[in-house]
Amino acid sequence: MVVQPNESHDVMGEHWFPVGEVSVESMRERVPGIDYPPTNRIHVWFARRPLITSRAAIVMSILPPNADKEEIFNLLCIPSNRNVMDAYSKLLRAKAEKRKIKNPCDWPQAYKCNISENIILYLKKNINGNLPIFDPFAGGGSIPLESVRLGLDVIANDLNPVAFICLKGTVEYPGKFGKDLLPAVDAFCKRVHAAALPTLKSYFPKPNGDDVYAYLWARTVRCPHCGFTLPLSPNWWIVRTETSKIAARPTVDKAANRCQFEIITDPKAEGYNPDQGTFSGGDAICISCGSTINSDGIKAEAKSRQMGHQLYAVCTKLTKARGRGKVWHFRSPTLDEIKSIEDAETYVAVHLHDWAIENLVPMEAFPEDANDTRPIDYGMPLWRDFFSPRQLLTHATYLKAFRETKAELFSDCIEGSNEWEFAKAVAVYGAFVFDSCLNYDSMQCRWDATRCKVAGALDMQAFPFRPSYAEWNQIVEGAGFEWAAKKTLAALNEIVSFMPIIPGKATITQWAAQSTEIPSASLGFIITDPPYAGNVMYAEMSDFFYVWLKLLIGDLYPDVFSESLTNKIDEAIANPARFAGAKRGQAKILAAQDYAAKMEAAFRECRRILQDDGVLCVMFTHRTREAWQNLAESLINGGFTLHASWPVRTEPGQKFGKANKGALKVTVILYCRKRTANQPGRWETIVDEIRNTARLKVEEYQALGITGPDLIVSVYGPALGVFSDHYPVKDVTGRVMRSGDALDIVTQVVNEYLTGDIQGADAITLSYLNLLRFNPSLVVEEDFARIITVFGGNSGIDALDVKRGAGLIRKEKGKVKILTAKDRIAEGVLNPEQPKNLRGLMDVVHAAVVLYEQKGLGAVTRLLEETGHDSKDAGLLSALAVIGGIREDADNKLISEASIATALLEALGRTTVSMSRRGEKITDY
Repeated sequence: MVVQPNESHDVMGEHWFPVGEVSVESMRERVPGIDYPPTNRIHVWFARRPLITSRAAIVMSILPPNADKEEIFNLLCIPSNRNVMDAYSKLLRAKAEKRKIKNPCDWPQAYKCNISENIILYLKKNINGNLPIFDPFAGGGSIPLESVRLGLDVIANDLNPVAFICLKGTVEYPGKFGKDLLPAVDAFCKRVHAAALPTLKSYFPKPNGDDVYAYLWARTVRCPHCGFTLPLSPNWWIVRTETSKIAARPTVDKAANRCQFEIITDPKAEGYNPDQGTFSGGDAICISCGSTINSDGIKAEAKSRQMGHQLYAVCTKLTKARGRGKVWHFRSPTLDEIKSIEDAETYVAVHLHDWAIENLVPMEAFPEDANDTRPIDYGMPLWRDFFSPRQLLTHATYLKAFRETKAELFSDCIEGSNEWEFAKAVAVYGAFVFDSCLNYDSMQCRWDATRCKVAGALDMQAFPFRPSYAEWNQIVEGAGFEWAAKKTLAALNEIVSFMPIIPGKATITQWAAQSTEIPSASLGFIITDPPYAGNVMYAEMSDFFYVWLKLLIGDLYPDVFSESLTNKIDEAIANPARFAGAKRGQAKILAAQDYAAKMEAAFRECRRILQDDGVLCVMFTHRTREAWQNLAESLINGGFTLHASWPVRTEPGQKFGKANKGALKVTVILYCRKRTANQPGRWETIVDEIRNTARLKVEEYQALGITGPDLIVSVYGPALGVFSDHYPVKDVTGRVMRSGDALDIVTQVVNEYLTGDIQGADAITLSYLNLLRFNPSLVVEEDFARIITVFGGNSGIDALDVKRGAGLIRKEKGKVKILTAKDRIAEGVLNPEQPKNLRGLMDVVHAAVVLYEQKGLGAVTRLLEETGHDSKDAGLLSALAVIGGIREDADNKLISEASIATALLEALGRTTVSMSRRGEKITDY
C-alpha cells in the first residue's frame, strides 16, 4: 500500500508517536534477569539506547503523517490488537506485590522479532525523503542496526576508534557476511585457545582435579608503624546471598609478619563480621597494631612499586553429591598455587622487555591529564599496569596466539578481495573475545559476593582503585576464554538472525561530527543520540581496549589505530581535565563551553548536509537543566527549530525498580527542522505561550503515566520549540533571553501541577514536600534535586540548605540529604521548644510532629496558637498528609515520622489516606 503524496513533507513523528507502546517494549528490553539485546553483549560500550526506541525514532522520522498506524505497529513488531500498557502495568504491579500471575505480556519482545519483507516493502514505498540515514554519533550502534534491519541504507559515524570497530562488528559485517561468519569465528577462537593453552597450563594448577574459576586477591602495603604486611579490602565477603553467607577471615601471623586466611562458612555463628575490612575512604587500618595508614601513605607505597598482592581465596566448583551440576566451593590457596604465581611473576620479569619489543603488551602511558587520575595515584602509570603479572602473562600469551592464528587466516587472501574483507571480520570478532577477557581479568575487576561472579572492569565507567580484586581463570574448561567466545558467538548469531533478506547497506566512518565528508544538502534524515556533556568520558574509558586492539588488529585498520591513544581533542564531551591549567574554578566552565561549541558545530554540520525539507531526530536522556539548555542552544545556534517532542520510558519507574537512584527513566525524542527564517520574539509576548504549551503537555504526558522529574524533562522539548520558533528572544529592556529561562517556566509549571493537592503552603514547603515525595530514601543526587524544587524565585535546593537556607536539607559531595524533623533537631536548625524562632510552615509542621510524639496533643495545640496556626490550617494539614502518606521505599526514619504525622492528623480530627503523588498511576510503570 502506498499512502497519498505528502506535499508538506511533514513526518509522522511531528504529529504522533506511540509513546506508551514503545515505552513498554523499551522497558522489556531492560528487565534485570533477562538477557539484554545482543548489541549490549557483543562488546562493551558505554551508552546504548534500546533497539525498539531507536527503531521507532527511525520509522516515525521517515513515514508521512498519513501513514497507516497499524502498519507502523507491524514495523515495530508490537501487537496492535492488545492493550500493551495495561498488560505491562498488571505485570509490574504483581511483581511489586510479589504475586505470581500468568504473564499478561505473552507476545514476543519486539526487538527479537524479525520484520516481514512485506512490511519493509511498505516502509520503502512510503519513505518521505532521501536515504541514507546518517547517525553522526553512532556509538554502540542501536540506530544504525535498526536502520539495516529495516532494509535502509545508513552511514554510521563515530570519532572513537573502539566505537568504529564495534560498529563494524555490530552493523556492517552481520549484514554483509551473515551466517557464514559463525563457523569461521568459532574455528578461529578455538585455534587461538588451543595455541595458548600449553604455555599457560602450568601457571593454573588444578589441585585434586578441581576446576578453579576465580582467585580473590588483596593488594598489600607495609604498615609504617609496625612493619606488618597488611592486605587491603573494604570487606571480606565471598558469598552474601539470602541463602548463604561465606567469608574470608584474616588472622595475624606474627612469625611470617603477614596475614593468614581461613574460610568461614557461617560468620554470624562464629561472631565474625566480614564488613570490618582493612580499607575505607582511602585509608587503611593495620590489623596487627591498630594504626591508621592514611591515603597518602598508601599512594606513596603504590607509586614506589612497593604495593604487593596476596591471594586469600580460591573459587572452585565441585560436582554435586546428588543430581547434576556443580556447586561453588571456596578454599585457601595451596602451596602449588602459590608457587605457580611466583613462577608467573618470575617469567614476566624475565620476558617483559622482549614482550615490549614484540608488541605483546601495551607500552602506552595512562594520560597524566586524564579526568580520572586514580590509576597514576595508585602506581599504575602505564596501561599494562592494570594487570597483575599472571594476568599480563595470560593476555600476552593469548595475543601471541591470536597473531599466529590471524596470520594463517590471511595467508591465502588477496588484499582488498572479498575473502580479505571476510577475514578482517573474523579477526574483529576474535578481538571482541579478547576484549571480553580483558574486561573480566584485570586488577580493576571485583568479586561480586551477591552473585558469585567476577564483575567487569568497566562496569562503573571509571577507574577506581581496587584494594581487592578478582582474577578469573582464563583457561578453565567451560569458562574464561571459552565463555567469552561462546558469549560473543551467541550475540553475533542473534544479530545475524535479525537481518532481512536484503539488509540495508551500512557505511562506517570515523569523522569528527563537526566536519564530515558528506556533500551539502544530500541527506533527508539524520537520527542520532548525542553525547551528554560529561556523562561518560568515552575516549578515556575506551583507551582500556584501544591499546590492546591496536596490537590485535591495528595492522588491518592502520588509519583507525594510527594514534598512541584515542582522540580526545575533537571529542564532543565536557572534560574539565583538558583545562586543568585554567584558573581555579574555571576548568568546569571552560569544559562546558567547549562541549557546547562542539555540539553547535556538529549541528551546523548536520544543517549543511541536510536537505531543506530534511528531518533531524535527536534522542536525549539527560536530566539536568544545564544539559538541556546546552542542547537547546546548540540546536538553535546550529540553525534548527524544535517541532515535536516525545518522552519514551526506557526503564521501569521508581515504584517498580531502581527506587530513589535519581536516574532519569525517559528518553526524549526531539524532531527538528532547519530554521528557514528568524522571527525574533519579545519575551513578554511569548512567555504565556510557553506556559500554556507546558500546561497542555503536562496533562498529555501525565495521562501516559509520566510524572515527577521525568515529566519536567519531557515537557522541556515542547517549550523549547516555542522558544526556538522566536529566536533570538529579548525582553523589553533588550536583554537576550536564554533557553534556560524557558526551562525555568516549565519546571515551575510542572512542580505546581504535581503539588496541586497541597493547599496553603509556601514555596519552601512545596519544594521540600515535592523532594520528599520523589525521594523517600532521603538521599538524592544534587542535580536531580534541583529540578524538582523550583517553585518561583524563592525556592530551590539552595534555599532549603542548612547553610544560609531553611535547614531542610544538607548538600554533601553532589548529593542531597533530606532532613526529617529529628535530623533537623540534631543539626541544630530546629527547636520545638522555642516557637518564636520557627521561620516557616515546615518548621511548624516538624515541631508539631516532634511535640506530639514527646508530649501529646496539648503541646501541639499550644504550639499552633503561639505560631498563628490552628487545627484547621490548610497548609499544616496538607503537609502532615503528605508526610503521613509516604511509606513505600522510604527510609526507616521517614516511616516512623509518617506514622506520627498520621496519628497527629487523626488526633486533630482528620482522617488520612495514603497520599500518592499527584498524577501517579499504575501506568507510571
